[in-house]
Amino acid sequence: MSADAMIAHRTRKRSFGGGALRVRFLGVFAFLVLLFVVFSILDPRFLTWPNARSILFTGAILAIAALGQTLVVLTGNLDLSVGSIMGLTAYVVFDIAGKVTALQPWVVLMAMIIGAVLGSINGILVTLLKIPSIVATLGTLSIYRGFVSFYANAKEVTSGTLPAWSKSLAAQIWLGLPAYVWISAILVAIVAIALARLPWGRMVYAYGSNPKAARFYGLNSTGIVIGAYIGAGVIAAIAGLLLGAQVGNINSLLANGIELEVLAAVVIGGVSIWGGTGSVIGAAFGAIVLATIDNGLVLLGVNEFYRLIIQGVAIIAAVGMDAIIQRNVHRATSRRSIMEVKA
Repeated sequence: MSADAMIAHRTRKRSFGGGALRVRFLGVFAFLVLLFVVFSILDPRFLTWPNARSILFTGAILAIAALGQTLVVLTGNLDLSVGSIMGLTAYVVFDIAGKVTALQPWVVLMAMIIGAVLGSINGILVTLLKIPSIVATLGTLSIYRGFVSFYANAKEVTSGTLPAWSKSLAAQIWLGLPAYVWISAILVAIVAIALARLPWGRMVYAYGSNPKAARFYGLNSTGIVIGAYIGAGVIAAIAGLLLGAQVGNINSLLANGIELEVLAAVVIGGVSIWGGTGSVIGAAFGAIVLATIDNGLVLLGVNEFYRLIIQGVAIIAAVGMDAIIQRNVHRATSRRSIMEVKA
């Protein structure tokens, strides 16, 4: 196969994949509409503006955390340490800022630096030490959580020591919507534009689609993957700050276990768990779907045990659908290539 034919083949494959994922995105949207119809029939309190605003508020932090996870998943890896990075960053930064008030204007920058360091550790473990991402980040999940537990020494950061802006931010309404929703939307837009317009963003998709080919054509695979983990760490740190400001009294267990919801939002939103396809807008949409399910089940008084089961079923269904789409795309591309060779 000539170089031109190879490029044309890959272009067709992206076209098939994009079409399939658009169908899947529409399917998730239809599922969300169905959820609204069902929950509205079962409980009249569901279809009200205050409740819709509550769903968006709940989904905002989850959507932000899902942005970082999306960067990593697009490279064909996972980050299970998201919740630990959120908890560690929020506790350490707010604790230091509470003790040294001169640092309070710099809490966001401090959090981003810590998130970048923690993310780079994940990236180095995966790339330079060749540890599978699920194993590496499962280990750092425990290490980061253990560190914050040691640092906290069973104490809490109380709401009275938080910076003034953080105390009121969670309750603020901007243009009819919670401030957190606008912050989430802005971050989604920034990351989406970065992935679409910056060379690094295009390299993330190229590497995730075919790591071997990316290396063959000279892409810096180590830099791409470490960069994705650093981005994920920075975004997780911001999500942790917002969650800490919302909670007020912060302990060492903040955001414990949220990684399952974050991963669910990503795969439900159409980001391929195998890497290379999907978008941060889809991941944010997946976060809204999860927030809607959780909100509706809470209104109906469903036990948390069953809510976790439903969440697990949603993850399995999304991953299964992703595998089916990938298989069909591969078959369609291969079939067309064979037909062209015969012609």
